[in-house]
Amino acid sequence: MKRFWSEVPALFFLLASWGVGVWIQLDNRAEVPLHFNARGEVDRWGAASTALLLPSIALVLYGLLTWLQRHPRWCNYSVEITDANREPVYRQMSHIVGRIKTLVMCLFLYITMGVAQMVAVSLFLILIFALAILLIIVAGWSQMGKNK
Repeated sequence: MKRFWSEVPALFFLLASWGVGVWIQLDNRAEVPLHFNARGEVDRWGAASTALLLPSIALVLYGLLTWLQRHPRWCNYSVEITDANREPVYRQMSHIVGRIKTLVMCLFLYITMGVAQMVAVSLFLILIFALAILLIIVAGWSQMGKNK
């Protein structure tokens, strides 16, 4: 049951992203923003049907990250895996991947909402997402170093 509740935020962000993408389709828009410059201004427009591309990519990433979260032995580690540390290190990697998955799904929702022009896209906020993911990786790897 704990695994289910830890999955809820990522699933919510993924489903919300699909909801926004479908809403764009039902809104009968001719064009949607496809690219934003560093100031968050739209510098390329395209067909509204491309708005479903972001949720589709998010779905593929969700599937890959979920698989990786459930099969942590396929990850690269900064410590040598031994019989003594295998379980705690795999558990830690599973937590790292789960947190990254949640942030990535939230990022895709944010960008999809930007395409729908529900929020203004901010390069600063996207950089915050990237730094948060990096922080999760560094903090997780430093925890793994304690499981030698």
